[in-house]
Amino acid sequence: MKPSRKTLMIGTAILAMATTRAGATEAAVDNQNVSPTAPDAQADASVADIVVTANKRSESIQRVPISVVAVAPQILKEAGVVSTIQLQQTVPGISFSPSGESKLNSFYVRGVGTYALASTLESSVGVAVDGVPLARVGGSISDLVDIERVEVLKGPQGMLFGKNATAGLISIVTRKPELGVNGGAINLSYGSHNEFNIDATVNMALGEKAALRMSAWRFGHDGFVKGLDGREYLDKNSYGFRAALTLAPSDPVRITLMGQFDGKDEHGTAFTYRKFNNTPPFGSIVEAWETSRGIVPSPTNLVADPGPRPRAAAKNYYLTGLIDVDLGGGYSLASVTSYRKVNNSGQMDPFLSTSPLVRLLRLDDQEIYHQITQELRVASPTDQPLSFVAGLFYYYFSDKDVQHQTFFGVPVPGVSSYGRRIQVDNTLRNIAAFGELTYRITPGLRIIAGVRQSHDSISGSLDRSRIGVDAGPVPASNSVFAYTPKDRGYSATSYRVGVQADLARDVMAYATASRGYKAPGYNLTQTLAAGTVVNDTRVDAEIAKSYEIGIKSQFFDRRLTVNVAAFHSIFSNFQTTVGLPTTPQIFVIQNAGELKSSGVEFDISARPTAGLSLGINGAYINARYTDFNNAACYPTQPTLPAGSALQPGFCVGGVQTLNGWTLAQSPKWSFNASARYQTALGDNFKGFIGGNYSFRSRTYYEAARNPGEVQDPYGFFNLTVGVGPSDERWTLSFYARNLFKENFVARVRQNFNSFYQMPAWEAQRRFGAQLSARF
Repeated sequence: MKPSRKTLMIGTAILAMATTRAGATEAAVDNQNVSPTAPDAQADASVADIVVTANKRSESIQRVPISVVAVAPQILKEAGVVSTIQLQQTVPGISFSPSGESKLNSFYVRGVGTYALASTLESSVGVAVDGVPLARVGGSISDLVDIERVEVLKGPQGMLFGKNATAGLISIVTRKPELGVNGGAINLSYGSHNEFNIDATVNMALGEKAALRMSAWRFGHDGFVKGLDGREYLDKNSYGFRAALTLAPSDPVRITLMGQFDGKDEHGTAFTYRKFNNTPPFGSIVEAWETSRGIVPSPTNLVADPGPRPRAAAKNYYLTGLIDVDLGGGYSLASVTSYRKVNNSGQMDPFLSTSPLVRLLRLDDQEIYHQITQELRVASPTDQPLSFVAGLFYYYFSDKDVQHQTFFGVPVPGVSSYGRRIQVDNTLRNIAAFGELTYRITPGLRIIAGVRQSHDSISGSLDRSRIGVDAGPVPASNSVFAYTPKDRGYSATSYRVGVQADLARDVMAYATASRGYKAPGYNLTQTLAAGTVVNDTRVDAEIAKSYEIGIKSQFFDRRLTVNVAAFHSIFSNFQTTVGLPTTPQIFVIQNAGELKSSGVEFDISARPTAGLSLGINGAYINARYTDFNNAACYPTQPTLPAGSALQPGFCVGGVQTLNGWTLAQSPKWSFNASARYQTALGDNFKGFIGGNYSFRSRTYYEAARNPGEVQDPYGFFNLTVGVGPSDERWTLSFYARNLFKENFVARVRQNFNSFYQMPAWEAQRRFGAQLSARF
């Protein structure tokens, strides 16, 4: 695909910034993990190392045989990234699919994510905070405050990180208390749509062997979708507090106790009309009604007419204990204990209309889950021919998901409008033992071998009951219904094997093969009925096998970094929503064949001279279905007579084949290009200018391959300029987000009456200022 004229103009602008003559002083190293309370970073950029924990031990990112991207706090701040859902702005190959309910959100890595969205199934992309894997996506959407870095590990990561990471892992590492340090930092920003973000951190020394670190934050902005009910939707209002205490009772022992509360209280998600279907009966009713109310559907529409008012709220509690013990001789012992309670609630409106004949009166959902994890891990010294990491892991998860439904503002002949209460319960226990070793055959050649043996125990139940007075006959597909499937047990083996070779100084090549899995579960969805119980509602484990080769290299005294990886992944028994050949069609969660994802990722950064940094990272991903012959059809899809052979693009008996077609949420091309220049302004001040351009090619937002659920290629440009004293005690900057006002949306879907979309916050052109200070 040829780049657009706008893309070429923006690329030229970045190159122009890159060729500006450098000033007299060296910038502080952007990607160092510098505490806001630490002295100025004076290390030369040419020798800076990025330290990651992708292998459950601290090591240079250039020595890790994994495709991993580490994003530093400064990069996140200048890009305006304050939440995990915005990471796709800075990391190609990762996507986030939003929805009206937290449990329906999903991350995607290398084109693969969760296609079966239910509280009884895990996500294919894992999220971990300080080494603790999180149970569900609803609890994984968190604000990024006082962090050391975010690591995005691509490919199966279940060998070391344990749970639900068949496609990849997002690992968040928070800052820990610093012994002997008193100080703090504060960040403020204000911009368009009354966007006001504030976070503050303080670090206090409690004698020589203890320290306390506390952070608090509030992030928010007004909604930018206008409702005909007078409210503004797609706003943000999140907040939180974290406290951490570190104790060092003796030189070999360090204990850190962390507690966090965070939450949100937002008007929620209101989808807007993109295109009317005008299909009888509901499409015609909705079009006439919404047109009379002044709704004009279009890809740029920011006016909504929700029936029940959308809202979203959360209150989450986390406790984590870390114990690190130096055993002597280079051996170390680590214990990670964590408890989490996540409470997400909200109301959504999938019918998108206040029409009395279609209006949904109530659809609210509350999900509460509890999670307990314990990991005990030992690591050997790395300066011996044989080194290893080994450990034990325990995981308990309990979830209760309650949904209330009341349909239709006025009774519809032949259809019940009674209220329903649907409760789904799910528990999962996992125990595992794991170990990975590296053996140095020669000084420049190493082999890697690791295995994890896991066992899952799973149980669940569903209960649908009436509430209120029935106003009509009850459809068989939605009758009062209770079901408890048999408990399940499942044992799985994950592994990784590979080889590393040092080809030259600062040049390392690797090749690995790995296997990961996502735990089995149940098809316990809100629409489950007696006639749709298949195979005791069992959904088998999803298996991923991945093969990767890569090279990590640095040149010119480490001023140029070039990392490239190629991969091929096969997912079998992937868990997905499928359509049953019934009338009316019923959607269930089953295992559906196979998909493959292949591609190349690259990360290039350069510091050609003092104060100047350049970077481009990107991915080409060919993710496609190879065995998916029972996919759900989309509304208004062309059909062939029942009994016909399946053909791509046609619906036969309520299902279609997607074989050979690109996965949803998987652009073939994605990349980010950036440039930053910093220079002295006199003896005591310095200034900087930075730009970032993010591009994604054509994307299908849904699996059904509906030609209307497509986002055309787009790219947007962010610009930041700033000034501050040389000692970095404070920095004042001004930003422009999506400077050229590129239009795109976060999601497009079709229901029975229209195409609708979720406008993207990143697509709104915004201006503002940021002030950061440390003391």
